[in-house]
Amino acid sequence: MKKSPVITRTLLVLTLVFLAAGRLSAQTPPDKFLGHKVGEDRKLADYTQIKAYFEKLAQESPKIKLFTIGESVLKKPIIMAAISTPENLAKLDRWKEITRKLRDSRVTPMDEARKLAKEGKAIVLITCSLHATEIAASQMSMELAYDLVTGKTFFDAGKILNDVVVLLVPSHNPDGNQMVVDWYRKYVGTQYEGGNMPWLYHHYAGHDNNRDWYMFNLPETRAVTKVLYHDWLPQIHVDEHQQGSNGARLFIPPFMDPPLPNIQPMVWRGVNLVGTEMGYDLQKHGLSGVVNGRSYTAWWIGACDDTSWLHNVIGILSEAASVRTATPINIEPNEIPTSYYEKRMDFVDPWPGGWWRLRDLVDYELVLSKSMIKTAGLHKEDLLFNFYQMYKNSIEKVDKGQPYAFVIPALQRDTPTTLKMLEVLQMGGVEVHQAKADFVAGGRLYGAGSFVVKTAQPYKTYAWTLLEKQKYPDMRQYPGGPPVPPYDNAAWTLPLQMGVACDEVDEAFEAKLEKLDKVPYPKVPAKQGQGAYVLLNSQVNASYTAAFALLKDKAEMWRTTATVKVKDADVPAGSFIVKNSAEVGKSLPALLDKLHLTVLDLDDVAALQKASLKSPRIGLFQSWRGNADEGWTRYVFDDMGIPFKTLHNDDIKGTKDKKTDLRADYDVIVFADENVNTIKGPRPGATPGAGGAESPMARMFRQGAVPPEYEGGIGQEGVDALKAFVEKGGILVALNGASEFAIAEFGVPARNALTGIDRTKFFCPTSILRILVDNETPIGYGMPKEAAAMFVNSLALDTFSPSYDWDRKVVAAYPEDEVLLSGWLLGEEYLTRKAAVVDTKWKAGRIILIGIRCQNRAQAHGTYKFLLNALLYPGM
Repeated sequence: MKKSPVITRTLLVLTLVFLAAGRLSAQTPPDKFLGHKVGEDRKLADYTQIKAYFEKLAQESPKIKLFTIGESVLKKPIIMAAISTPENLAKLDRWKEITRKLRDSRVTPMDEARKLAKEGKAIVLITCSLHATEIAASQMSMELAYDLVTGKTFFDAGKILNDVVVLLVPSHNPDGNQMVVDWYRKYVGTQYEGGNMPWLYHHYAGHDNNRDWYMFNLPETRAVTKVLYHDWLPQIHVDEHQQGSNGARLFIPPFMDPPLPNIQPMVWRGVNLVGTEMGYDLQKHGLSGVVNGRSYTAWWIGACDDTSWLHNVIGILSEAASVRTATPINIEPNEIPTSYYEKRMDFVDPWPGGWWRLRDLVDYELVLSKSMIKTAGLHKEDLLFNFYQMYKNSIEKVDKGQPYAFVIPALQRDTPTTLKMLEVLQMGGVEVHQAKADFVAGGRLYGAGSFVVKTAQPYKTYAWTLLEKQKYPDMRQYPGGPPVPPYDNAAWTLPLQMGVACDEVDEAFEAKLEKLDKVPYPKVPAKQGQGAYVLLNSQVNASYTAAFALLKDKAEMWRTTATVKVKDADVPAGSFIVKNSAEVGKSLPALLDKLHLTVLDLDDVAALQKASLKSPRIGLFQSWRGNADEGWTRYVFDDMGIPFKTLHNDDIKGTKDKKTDLRADYDVIVFADENVNTIKGPRPGATPGAGGAESPMARMFRQGAVPPEYEGGIGQEGVDALKAFVEKGGILVALNGASEFAIAEFGVPARNALTGIDRTKFFCPTSILRILVDNETPIGYGMPKEAAAMFVNSLALDTFSPSYDWDRKVVAAYPEDEVLLSGWLLGEEYLTRKAAVVDTKWKAGRIILIGIRCQNRAQAHGTYKFLLNALLYPGM
């Protein structure tokens, strides 16, 4: 019998419903996929498993779509999931188009913005486990994704996801996740279980990968930045971290004072709204020990979450109490500090102590993540319209102290570095213009080709904050008492760090300007590099890159030892003279084009004062304590094509079977900023960093942290080997804190004048200071006579008349007054006329004390030359 059309349609509908239900029921929970519950004691998913789970869930559910947003340093794909209703996922381009229109009131009138806010969807971003040892969020991400697509939430998931697109990055440090999980698994069940890895959990940056969010050195940073400020433009961003174990179980906003003054009030209102909703939902779920308003300030530090504030995005930081990776810990009530044991208005429900497990972190992070998503859904239209309103204010409203523009003159000491700075600004979404003709601004004449950053633009706060000089408020624990330190940076002023001339102009001016889509690097002259010799200017960082590349190809090279005039141009001391051999002629054009370098052609260099240069054999010390400054130094070397070898303890001190002769293999050995006791290791019978005897229990605990092959430092044997290295003509370079090692162990004719000074008298937290430089001496070559230096727990060196086998030369010193350029400085008098950089000679070799962070986080391009000159010391 033939079926009726009605029956046929009914059967079809039932079949589709059955298939849809089947697809839903087929969605694999993460515990089934992994073979253990997410957050189970001593169980971790590595990045390969996390990625595979998201791929499986995306195959099984129409509510999740995967994107690859970039690639890590070690070439792992960085994935991001978009989670919403199937209808919303089909129209992602439309939702992104709406947020782009809402970002710019110059093209979107208010009436249209209201309509778009009603039509659009809130876009929120959750990023997990940037710090790979803070691993809970990466594990939690799988369960969060599953709960959202299956409706396992404490709100109506269908209703909320109809108004929200959730972007979820399971790990924006996939290399680190893999390292941490591999290390943990290797030692589970041993005395080293849950101990720290002896190397960084990011190939270059370690913990400092969360300080790269305005410089964009790292590919992971660039990938997420593109999502945040270029492609998706989320209105809320939550970055999930972990903190110490004995205090609060979780920090969520509001933040503590001081706030960065340039940020719009609506950002703070949004931050406080989301944070308060999180606290409310956590309390409803019986999760105690949640604090706000402590430890984490509203002052920008260049981190992932807080850079959002500068882009009018509600940026949320969460910090959950840590376990030993995945190993549970037990905390006795008396071990909890009083401030986290008693009730306070910012800590209304203290945690009583007891067992604390990875699963506890997962539970807290699940609730706070879902709470944010719920809040976004409930306030969708307000979020989108306020998003528009804040950008409208950025463009149209003039805030207190706001300049009209910043002008970067066309004529600079180091043009490639200047253009690099402009590229960095554009990566952060800043609009940059270039003058097509001469103009006058602030009473000064600027040439055509100069660059202008107007503050009236969507990302005004970000541009203004990066280019201005900071003034951190003088906050004290009590009147006249010790200063309240910032969480990290007090200053970051980008032009000062990079050595770029940049003028703040308060009053409006007229200029013929063209908005740049891309920074215009000048074309390299086609006919340059034709002389018998070519000359590279020592003021330009890229000249050093070129010098290393040419030396690698066995080019014959010298450095000028005095400033000279060549072809009507003043050529600074330290410039590179390269003999233009047939081999050099083959590689030079492409090299100059790649580096955007111009050179002077010379036919004869006999009259020039110069010293020969050879390709240096460089060693860089790497302790077993995961030193971020060493990682950034490696980054600078790799970025500039500087060949080097990594040296560990045994490479310096030797072993029972092999003694070392460092001078036979190296010309220069570099020690990054590091504690003396970490470099040398504690002496027998003494606690690291202290002078007293070490108890057997303390010794057992210390040795239990990492396997014995990763314990200790170079020891006295290593010190003796380094002394022999310098005696035979080697160059030892000590960066910042490592200078204390050189002073203590070598008897360098200098001392740190800041040793023992009380914080109430001297305090300078990560600020930018003025230094005076002798640029006619080798370590100062190419530097301006006055420069800006990053002071990060740095030194103020007193030099003194040395014994017969020593000599010293002060290369850079703090001036007599007006030392502070940006940040916070108490006790300027303790720095005035003290040395910052000293070149010492001992026997046949040299020890270079660079008492500042001259390569700080690969951001301080303006002082790179102190290190580069130590590597390319003329006459070595």
